[in-house]
Amino acid sequence: MHRPQVKFVEYAEPACTPPSRSLQSLKEVVASLDIEEDPWVIDQRAELRRLEAGPKRDRIDQKLSKAIDKQSTFTHKGLRDFERAADEICSDLGEWAADWYIQQVCKQAASAGGTFPEFSFNWNEGERDYLLKYLKRIEIASATDDDPEDITRRSSDKVEKLVNVLLGEKKFFENLPEKMEYRGLVFVTRRDAALVLTEILARHPCTAHVFNVGTLLGESGSFRRHSFLDITRRLLRLPAHETLADFRIGNFDLIVATAVAEEGLDIQACCNVVRWDEPANMVSWAQSRGRARQKCSSFVLMLSNSLFAPTVRQWEEQEQEVARLYKTRKLQTPCNDSEDQSMDDDDETGGLRFTVEETG
Repeated sequence: MHRPQVKFVEYAEPACTPPSRSLQSLKEVVASLDIEEDPWVIDQRAELRRLEAGPKRDRIDQKLSKAIDKQSTFTHKGLRDFERAADEICSDLGEWAADWYIQQVCKQAASAGGTFPEFSFNWNEGERDYLLKYLKRIEIASATDDDPEDITRRSSDKVEKLVNVLLGEKKFFENLPEKMEYRGLVFVTRRDAALVLTEILARHPCTAHVFNVGTLLGESGSFRRHSFLDITRRLLRLPAHETLADFRIGNFDLIVATAVAEEGLDIQACCNVVRWDEPANMVSWAQSRGRARQKCSSFVLMLSNSLFAPTVRQWEEQEQEVARLYKTRKLQTPCNDSEDQSMDDDDETGGLRFTVEETG
């Protein structure tokens, strides 16, 4: 494969990001929660009153105490996770992104009509009504106005830098003498952020008519109790296999993806990879970089400061050492005397021994 050119793009982290109007309302709603009003807690207390002393009662008592102590009933944890995700999106992508995300989660919850089929095996009717009651209290600021400039005004510097990178890379590849067709991947750590970033790029006045954007998320095979925020999967426009197929034939020329696309997917047409979030380790860095396989391809790391660059240089040195070890013709395999003796004994008694001459 062709080794891509590594580039660094530094963006300014906001010193203090004021919450969007929707996020401020969500924070107020979460702050008003009372764990004792949760239907699950009420049901568990009623169960304790019915049971006599014994192991079963002790288990329920311990489970209830732990849930109250950690505020970790399904609905309370779901609402706090919702607030935390919206807060991170606001800080990372901007106020418009937070407003759109909160609006969409509440919209999907309302459109489910209180049934929430994803969680039908987890909830009872009281829990569903309890969650919807609090979601309806959120005052949602619209993020779907017809004014596309609203996105640029209320987006982060990081979004602006990404837009400039994508436009610059696309122009570079299309202006090459061989006029390469642009195919790009943007790697994002959080699934919710990937969905929001896709929406921004599809609406941003500088990219809306330049790129056809798709989203690629991992599929969870777990049958454990789902998170409330799994409801955001409804925001996916296409399943993964259709997104990849459209990318290969050119219907999509840009995909925002989570780590699912780092390995195991053969995306030969990709010429530009951008890491929205810093890689967690050398493996993630090397695998995501390896998606950029075209000639003259590029691999762009978005950094909040230049302190991360030396880490990447260290990873490059480690990679070179791994490559050197792979290419070593004579492998030095340590073995003890007893192992040598047993191999010699096999030869003397007519045992077969096979040796690769080139490597020993």
